[in-house]
Amino acid sequence: MRRRERGQTTLDFALGMSIFLLSLVFVVAFVPGMLEPFSGGAQSETPAVNRVADDLTQGTLGNASAPYVLDETCTVELFTAGVPGECRYDGTELSDRVGVLERSPVNVTIRGDLDGSGADDILCWDTSVVGGQLAERGASGCGPLLTGGSNPAGSGGKTVSAQRVALLDGQDVTVEVVMW
Repeated sequence: MRRRERGQTTLDFALGMSIFLLSLVFVVAFVPGMLEPFSGGAQSETPAVNRVADDLTQGTLGNASAPYVLDETCTVELFTAGVPGECRYDGTELSDRVGVLERSPVNVTIRGDLDGSGADDILCWDTSVVGGQLAERGASGCGPLLTGGSNPAGSGGKTVSAQRVALLDGQDVTVEVVMW
């Protein structure tokens, strides 16, 4: 009796396993990338960080009729404990003053190149001059640093930032807002 049934050959097995493994590699490689836009991450803070940067430079720290021109008193007091009556913010924490929730850490820093070295440095308010003036960090008479909020160093590198160029005390400065 001859059997007419044919069994599986080595070539059939190799072809079937190759197709299965290629399909498995495709699923492992491409499905996470297709699902990535739906997972939360630092990119969800992009609209918020842009809103905070725009609000600070176009109205909160100055006058809406002259955007990007910052008021010296309101800018300095943003980073200290006081809230002058003419300023457009309130609260004791920086997150309250810029209008973000406490669960969204925020850092605001004002940088500039006042000495013409080509490198931006964190600015401070020099209180040794009558009325005060801008100075770079480390200068004599350097009062409050124009930086505040949480430290983004512990964020694991997943930060979102926005920068706006503005005029403060007659100098070009960069207002940087970082959220994570």
